Amino acid sequence: MKPSVIITLLVLALAMQCIAKKKEQLINQVARELLGQWITKGVEFMGYPCELQVQPRFSFWTLYYQSSFFCTGWTAIKGEATARCRLGSAEEAVRDFIKKVIKGDTIRQIDVSKWFEEHKNVTGTP
Repeated sequence: MKPSVIITLLVLALAMQCIAKKKEQLINQVARELLGQWITKGVEFMGYPCELQVQPRFSFWTLYYQSSFFCTGWTAIKGEATARCRLGSAEEAVRDFIKKVIKGDTIRQIDVSKWFEEHKNVTGTP
C-alpha cells in the first residue's frame, strides 16, 4: 500500500474524531443552556416552547429520577433519561433529545450551533 493512501486514511480518521468531538461539545453546551432556562424560567428551543419533566421513582429502595424533555408544538421526539441525581437525569434527557433531533434530520447540527451562538450572545452566557 502506498504511503499516500495510508496518510489519507489516517487524516480522514482523525477528522472524523474531531467532528464527533465538536458535535458532542455542542450538544453539551446546548443542554446546559436549556437546563439554565428550565431552572430560571420556561424552556424555549429553536423558537418552540419545550417541557422538561423530572419525576422521582423508587426501585429496590433506591431513589431515581426519571426525566423527559420534549417540544410538543415542534416534534414528537422525546428525550428520556434515568439517574440517581435529579439534575444529572434532566441534563441527560435534554442531551438525548438534542441527539435524536439531529440524528432524525428534524434539524441540522449547523442550525443548533447558530441557535446556541445567537442565544449565548443574547443572554451573555460564556
